[in-house]
Amino acid sequence: MDLSIGVSEDVPVAVQQMLAGHVESAGFRSLWTNEASGRDALLMCQAWAAATTDLEVGVGVAPIWTRSPAQLAMASATLQEASGGRFLLGLGVSHPATMGPWHGAEVVRPRTAAREMLTILERLESGAAGDVDGEVLRSEGFRLRISPSPPPTRRYLAAMGPRMLDLAGTKAAGVLLNWAGPGEVAAAAGRVRAAAEVAGRNPTAVEVATYVRVAVADDRDAARAALAGQIGAYAALPAYAAHFERQGLGAAIERAKAAHKAGADAAGLAEALGDEALHELGWAGTPDDDPTTLLDRYRDAGLDHLIARVVVVGEDPVESIRAVVGRFDAFTGP
Repeated sequence: MDLSIGVSEDVPVAVQQMLAGHVESAGFRSLWTNEASGRDALLMCQAWAAATTDLEVGVGVAPIWTRSPAQLAMASATLQEASGGRFLLGLGVSHPATMGPWHGAEVVRPRTAAREMLTILERLESGAAGDVDGEVLRSEGFRLRISPSPPPTRRYLAAMGPRMLDLAGTKAAGVLLNWAGPGEVAAAAGRVRAAAEVAGRNPTAVEVATYVRVAVADDRDAARAALAGQIGAYAALPAYAAHFERQGLGAAIERAKAAHKAGADAAGLAEALGDEALHELGWAGTPDDDPTTLLDRYRDAGLDHLIARVVVVGEDPVESIRAVVGRFDAFTGP
């Protein structure tokens, strides 16, 4: 099982380049950022690539609604050329609550749109014209004019529901899961690989990756509270509330919602969630605590690639990133 690091984009570029070098020297496979309302994720990947030699650089995820297929193909090919083939492109359908107000984008038939995006990108990268007149997305007459052609881009599809998992197994190089405990990972991996086999693909060639939120601090209670705060923020989104409920955590989420409504702080939210939910959805501990059990559970679930997504504890994100890297770097070897 490969280990990687995921960070927020809310750290200055020069600092992020320094951190990318640190992540690479610690032996992690890759470094990932998300795209929300901060620094541009694709430009961030370019900055990381420029500061490193072997580290893979990824965005997880780029919403499919904010760039046209042709523009995304150009950006991906340029990143592949600049990085020497180290770019990892995670695609996702995001949420109407942000895509509409922030970008003026209409989220329509997300699974169909994701399939059409993957199809167009695959055609363009092969040197063919897009020429896909889809139900949601389309491209006509456009070809990539980059010579020599860069290496193919590894594309991951963010997925939670069964039909999106099937699509990842059918059309993507990998699936990128989020807020998935080991049991959910095992179920998702089985579905993705079954879909790949039905499509005539090698099921073991479709990589199963997941973000796992990790909080590391000298104060264990502060780490737990920071992790709980993130769980609570995602539980406010209907899709993630349903996702947590499918994992048997509905009662814990309802307790957390009640605590939040009653004015509980992050520590109170952690208490409401309880150890079971915190341990299932992430890891919070001190630099002296041992994450071996966490890693073993995910490895046994069939996970190929664990991305330790840094949860910031306190006011200094750089300190939190260094703490997570320092706690997990002992596990990056073969």
